[in-house]
Amino acid sequence: MLSLKHKTGQMIVSGFDGTSLNSQTEKLITKHGIGGLILFERNYKNPKQLKKLTEDLQAITPQHSPPLFISVDQEGGRVLRLKEPFTKFPPMCCLGKANSDDLAYRFGLAMGKEMKAVGINMDYAPVLDVHSNPDNPIIGQRAISSNPEKVARLGCKIIQGFKDARVFPVGKHFPGHGDTSQDSHLILPQVDRRLESLEQIELIPFAKAFQEGLEVIMTAHVVYPAWDANIAATFSNTILKSLLRNKMGFKGLVMSDDLEMQAVTQTAEEIPALAVNAGVDLFLVCHDISKVTKLQENLIEGIERGDISHKTVDDSYQRIIKTKQKLVGFVNDEMILEPILEENLKLAEEMRSYLIE
Repeated sequence: MLSLKHKTGQMIVSGFDGTSLNSQTEKLITKHGIGGLILFERNYKNPKQLKKLTEDLQAITPQHSPPLFISVDQEGGRVLRLKEPFTKFPPMCCLGKANSDDLAYRFGLAMGKEMKAVGINMDYAPVLDVHSNPDNPIIGQRAISSNPEKVARLGCKIIQGFKDARVFPVGKHFPGHGDTSQDSHLILPQVDRRLESLEQIELIPFAKAFQEGLEVIMTAHVVYPAWDANIAATFSNTILKSLLRNKMGFKGLVMSDDLEMQAVTQTAEEIPALAVNAGVDLFLVCHDISKVTKLQENLIEGIERGDISHKTVDDSYQRIIKTKQKLVGFVNDEMILEPILEENLKLAEEMRSYLIE
């Protein structure tokens, strides 16, 4: 029988320190069974170093455990964790202005190939938020368009490109962060639109992406009173189960946005039961490793107390394993980065031309 430590470890995606494997990170993987890692600038010096790091991380995964999700937040525009010589793609709004299915697909494929070449198998892109509020301080040019049908169509092409590069795309931020007027990194935003408006604008890109086979979504730390008056989407049973799972039929993985953001007002003790019972499969903790281990402790204690059902955890675990099975066999695929970068430089220039009006 699998231990609770193993199951709960698979439900966590953690940040870590250093540009090479160290004892602290090794302990996260081997002792705590953490199933996913997220990379930041602090983990990167150059592509050769990064490839060695990701290979070393996968190599110490316990024998009977699935491969790690090794992820990064690499969108283009201002959200680029990996700097030169990785391609400095312009923001996704370029794709909306170009309105080209082919360009959107080539962007997803190009970004995916760069990630794959250095051992990254998950990218927090594309942004499926509709740019419905010009004063939005956090989305803006990160969004493809203010037209939901265009976001849906081009977003699906980006997703297909990532999938063809054999990298998991993560659609974000469900059910839509495009109409906020506050930054959820700093405060808990609220979207006061009516239900009909939310369904006809915010949900359109996600619904289409699910039909096209998107397997992972990231939640928004945003309150939507039309669905749930009191609690952000990340912790809302109404939004993640009734809407996402039951009404929209999403079968894939639900990942929280970073739980260290200021929009998360719940305590460390409250988070596990609220999130799991709402429908979160993967917990993202980007910076403080002590919070990662504390989260796992609280998860296990919640299960043992009965605050979190064994079945709910087992269901999340099975979804994670089913998704990770697609990684087996191509974790160590060889892709040479240099020719990819040379080709992608041209693509970035083609995209950038649409910024000039």
